[in-house]
Amino acid sequence: MTIEERIAQAENLTPTELQLAHAVLDLGARLGSYTLEELARATSTSKASIQRLCKKLGLSGFKALKLEMGKIQATRPDPIATVDVNFPFAPGDAQRTIVANMSTLYETTVADTVKLLEPSELERAARLVSQAKSVEIYTGSHNVYPAQMFEERLLSAGKRAVCPLSGERMSRLALASDKTHAAIIISYSGLQASYRRIISVLREQGTPIILVGSQRARRALPSLDAYLMVSDRESLQHRITQFASHIAVQFVLDSLFCCVFARDYRKNMAFLQRSLPYTALRTR
Repeated sequence: MTIEERIAQAENLTPTELQLAHAVLDLGARLGSYTLEELARATSTSKASIQRLCKKLGLSGFKALKLEMGKIQATRPDPIATVDVNFPFAPGDAQRTIVANMSTLYETTVADTVKLLEPSELERAARLVSQAKSVEIYTGSHNVYPAQMFEERLLSAGKRAVCPLSGERMSRLALASDKTHAAIIISYSGLQASYRRIISVLREQGTPIILVGSQRARRALPSLDAYLMVSDRESLQHRITQFASHIAVQFVLDSLFCCVFARDYRKNMAFLQRSLPYTALRTR
């Protein structure tokens, strides 16, 4: 198991330890030149915090961590340049610099999410969605837009889907759900109390639940049926806006839709083609 896989699968990391783990990944091969004290200063943590992280990742200590980083760097292709996902541009940056930084932000966010997106979880989620009579998508804020796009894409393949926007509508849909439905919760942090209430109702109804969110959301909302993880480098508050989390959620939902469509490609393509005469743009 690589160090990246250890970090992705660790379920008991604190927010500080998670940030530290990502700082280690960002350092890459450069970690080999750091002492324990230097890494603690560079990451504004402590030697004890670094050692605790190593133990939680199943490593004997800091030397073992550097050894693991050396292994992945030896087989990794040319690295993508790093950018601060919370503040990807600075005052006075030229348009060319901003565009280049945003391109890097997209690349690093998608690459990060690919590492966290477990194939077995994606397959399980695709199966639950494919088998469901109806799919309900529960989310809010900026995640409404990729959620509504996912809803439309499911409908384009003949799959009934609903993305409620009000809390009242969410509650009623959850109460009307059952084991023949599938629910998707999209939450970067998993901290919203409203989602815990919805999940409680869905569990009572026997509805399978899929979470799209960060590792911290997975820890906050345990024992669901499938987890589709996104890059979690973005701060919950200290940021310009939700650049990285928005991109990551969109990527995961697009990947899920493609997996659902591919499970019954001919049937879904037939529905899509049958609907074209009704959805084509009218020129007259």
